[in-house]
Formats: sequence, C-alpha cells, structure tokens
Amino acid sequence: MREHNLTLLRAGWLLPISAPPIQDGAVLVRGDRIVAVGKFGEIPTETVSVRLEFPDGILLPGFVNPHTHLENTLFANKIKRNQPFSKWLFQMVRLVRSQSFEDALAAARKGVKELVKFGVTCVGEFSRLGASFIALQKAKLRGVVFKEFICLNDSEAERQLEELKNWFETVKPDRDPLLNAALGPHAPYTVTPFAFKRVLEFAEKQNLRLCIHAAESPFERKFVEQRKGIWRWWLGSVLRNAPLGLSPIRYLDWLGVLKPETLLVHCVQVDDADIAVLAERKVWVAHCPRSNANLRVGTMPLAKMLSKGVNVCLATDGLASVDSLSPLDEIRFAIKLAQEHPKVYPSLPPDRWLRMVTLDAAAALGLDKFVGSLEQGKQADIAVFRTGSKVKDPFEALLFGAKEATLTMVAGKVLKADSELT
Repeated sequence: MREHNLTLLRAGWLLPISAPPIQDGAVLVRGDRIVAVGKFGEIPTETVSVRLEFPDGILLPGFVNPHTHLENTLFANKIKRNQPFSKWLFQMVRLVRSQSFEDALAAARKGVKELVKFGVTCVGEFSRLGASFIALQKAKLRGVVFKEFICLNDSEAERQLEELKNWFETVKPDRDPLLNAALGPHAPYTVTPFAFKRVLEFAEKQNLRLCIHAAESPFERKFVEQRKGIWRWWLGSVLRNAPLGLSPIRYLDWLGVLKPETLLVHCVQVDDADIAVLAERKVWVAHCPRSNANLRVGTMPLAKMLSKGVNVCLATDGLASVDSLSPLDEIRFAIKLAQEHPKVYPSLPPDRWLRMVTLDAAAALGLDKFVGSLEQGKQADIAVFRTGSKVKDPFEALLFGAKEATLTMVAGKVLKADSELT
C-alpha cells in the first residue's frame, strides 16, 4: 500500500483498551491496518490523504459482540421477550421451523445494520440456516459464524453431519479475510452424545472453534442432570446414552468439549464445581445479562466466576430476547445488576466492562491478535462516539452518554458515518 493512502482519525479522547486513555489522540491507518497510535502531536501527518476529526468524540476499537442470532431479528415483533424461558423456547421453535431461507436472510441483513449502528465491527453469530454468513459477507463486517447443529436422534446423525460438511464446502470461508466459519452444537440437551462426539471429531480435524448454549436455565439443568422436569416429555431420549448426575457443564466436560477454543453462552445455572471446571479448562463464556433477565433464568454468579479465573466476555444475544444489539446497553444493564446484587455481581471499573466487549470478546472468538484494541499492526476496526467537547472521564462519558456510533470502520473501510463526514 502506498504512502498517500494514509488516513488519520483524530478525536478528543482515544481509548486503546490495551493502554491508558489518550486525550487529543489519533490513529493512523494505511489500507486495512493501524500503523500508528498516540497523541495527535506525535503522529506524522505530512503524507496523510484523508483526515477525519472528532474533537467532541471518543475513538476506540470497534465493539466485538461474541454472541448473536441475526437470523432471528424479525422475530422481535412476533414473540414476547419478557417471559419464562420454557414458554419462550417453545414459541421460538415454532418460529424458526416456519422460517424460509429468504426470510432469514432479510432478518440477518437488518440485524447487521443494527450492529453497525452501534459501533460493532466483529460478531460471533449463531446461524441456523447459514443466511447470516451471506449477510455479513455482503456488508463487509468481520465475524465468526457458528453453524447450528441439532440432532435429537442418533439415526439422523450421519446425514445431518454430512449436510454440515457440505455447508462448509459451500461457503469457503478461507476465501474471505473477514469471516471465519465454525461449529455450533446448539446445547447439551439438543444433540445426542454420539452426534456431539462426531461433531467434535469434525471440529478437531478441521481446526474449527465451537460455540454452545450451556447451563442457561433451571429446566435445562434438571433435565440434563436428572432427566426430570417438563422437558423430558419434549426431548424424549436424546440423552439416553449419557450418564446421570452430571450438570450441563460437567456433562460437556465428559464429552471432551470444554477447551480454550470453545465458547459457552450463558452459564447461569452453575455451581462451584462447574466454575472450577470452566476455569481449569480455560473455556470462554459469553455472558448475556439482559437476555438472562428477560427469560427469567437467574443471575450469573459473575463475581465468583471472575475471582476463580473463568474467562468471561459480554454479548447481547439476539433481538428475539433483547431490545437492542448495543454492547453499551449490555454494559449499562450489567452495572445496574451490580448495584442490585452486590454479593453475586461485581462492581467493575468502566475500563474493565469495556474490555469485555472489545479485547476479551475478540479473544473469545480467537481474534484478539487482530482486533479488540488499538495497536500498531492490528486491523483498523474502529468506532467513534460523539459525547461532547467537555469530557473529563472518557469511560464515564462513553458508558453513560453515548448512543449510536458516529463512525464505524472495518478493515479501514467506513461502513457507517454521520452525513457530514460522508
């Protein structure tokens, strides 16, 4: 890339995440990469061809939302978000079964626009039909698409696994530098032990990451651990070859699923033994506090999990269970939980919360070497929020004053900008 392709972004405050805040900071971008970060006066500007200045703005790495369901975006008006999990789940099953690929694609495209609006530049997407891979690819958004896998009967396992393999051949994710494809065995209670192990073999052979919904509700724990509760009438014998007495987390550990490359979503219904296993296996957990609250599944023991060394990041989940795809909204709700449940929920400093939707979330997707912080050599995934010119604490201003992004950039390309900047 030639020198005259340099773009300078200057802001009243710059939050690198991996370093202290910088007042009157700037980032220099060449092509898709960051080539310099620092005080504006220390950045060479002689050969800059494009300058974008935000004197009343805060510039930071684009948010990483590690767990969404973009294909469910249009269900927002068809389902009640605030209701018990089992009722919500039964309604969701009916909705997804009636959804066409075209409907899923339209939903995913709308969801992508919501992400970009809120400064999200990278996403961990859980995709049932694969439509969101196309939507993300078209929009030039970065992400990891976890292809959903559900198998309630061993007799269907090989056929469904073959369909999964065919999908990977179709999308050819290695051809797109912004998108990775991965595997999404839906949950401990929706994949038989045999099918789970076959999926794990495929993941290991292809070096693919995994994402699994786990320990989300009391109903799940009762079914997986004891084969009791209302779910046994619905799920039948899916776990007939699994041992009794294991919690969802310890059951996944028995399967050999828990690894640093595995991302578990929710992990609300966990005990001390579960937490010890999560910490020992170095698994990443995507915490979705708003979704958990809406579906009344409980409050994650976040304080204990962090104190025991569990890797936790924040995610929004999908619009079928929350009212926005904004990581800032997720942080604000988490801070509220910390005030309401001080014994269970930690009162974290603002920079720690922000790290959970940037660098930590990127690590959960295996992308922290490329995105999640503003550092020389990393990808130019950037978000800017206008918060006013008289800002003393940029963290407080961002968390409690920012709404929509003024600018969203992925790999050096602007996906969203205020009209005056465009």
